[in-house]
Amino acid sequence: MKTYFYVPIIVLLLYSCSETKQSDLVEIPVNTAMDHSLPLSEIADEITAIELETTDESLINPGELVRIIITENYIITVEFSLAGFSQVLVFNRDGKFIRSVGARGQGPGEFNIIINAAFDDKNNRLFIFSWPPSKIIRYQLDGKFLEESRLDSSWIIWDLNYINNELFIHCKFDADKTKTALYRLNDDFMVADSGIINERYYSSEYNSLNFIVKNNTSVYYYSPEVYPKWLAPEEKVLRDTLYRLADNQLVPELKLKFGNDGFDKSGDKIVDLYNIYRSSRYVFVLYRKNPNNTQSNLEIRKMYNFCYDTKTGKGYNMQDGFTDDINGIEKRVSIHPLHTDSEIFYYWYTHIKPDDSEEPNPTLYIIKLKK
Repeated sequence: MKTYFYVPIIVLLLYSCSETKQSDLVEIPVNTAMDHSLPLSEIADEITAIELETTDESLINPGELVRIIITENYIITVEFSLAGFSQVLVFNRDGKFIRSVGARGQGPGEFNIIINAAFDDKNNRLFIFSWPPSKIIRYQLDGKFLEESRLDSSWIIWDLNYINNELFIHCKFDADKTKTALYRLNDDFMVADSGIINERYYSSEYNSLNFIVKNNTSVYYYSPEVYPKWLAPEEKVLRDTLYRLADNQLVPELKLKFGNDGFDKSGDKIVDLYNIYRSSRYVFVLYRKNPNNTQSNLEIRKMYNFCYDTKTGKGYNMQDGFTDDINGIEKRVSIHPLHTDSEIFYYWYTHIKPDDSEEPNPTLYIIKLKK
């Protein structure tokens, strides 16, 4: 077992230190008062449906799926479960179940709660972060345990992405467990470079743990939203900017523009931002409208998806997601990008037939976006 100490990298989450001024960024207006019904046919070049095989060893809880990894030959599902039922399942591209990877436990190569995972497609290696204790475990895709790295107990990694032979991790790391950082590790789990980044409060209510997302030309990073006012009253900034990683710096890519900058007249934050993604053509946003930032009202907040078409300049605001007019799914769906290719998005839907004796695995829908 290897144990390492890490130093944060990437200079620049400090807005005032950026070479690109916030006032010079392209601002994308978000009209939170609208509720469009945007059909997937408007943004999808094609949608592929894959039914994942249901067996006693491959049962999936769609509410706990935190990551989907799609390779040339495999589909890998990763489940986060506070109840101790985290699992990694491998299917082929036709949806046939192949194997599970790893096992629950506290020993070497065993995991407790899987927070997230990344994949090295070139070498067929899977990285998962397990907590507690905090550790990164590396497996071969055939299930063979390779090694693990123990971290300080205050570290929790919310996102991982393997890019150009380096593991990027987004984590909270201080004793108060309220601040985040972006790190870059080489193939030996060692720090590739060092620097300073800004430390800010984060939101623990992540709906999709994809903060480091790449496409063919760029790596994008969104630092999660701040806590509500009742928990961090000194925070008066809406985390509204998507960054691009370039030359070891985070360069502002685009900025969202909410009415009153996301605050009401009394100074309460009424928008909780969860994530910002972009493809070559579209910008996607996942957020909640919070009419009253008090704990007693958390259950009445609504989740929204926003889509902006850079080619037409049109924005669409949707409560609960997109309309699947291609497959005829009545319920709106919330789509998420592959963290290795932001031109490909996916969503899940469980089709239950009247004669089903038990709930089947959800169907995976893979969206290739228009360009």
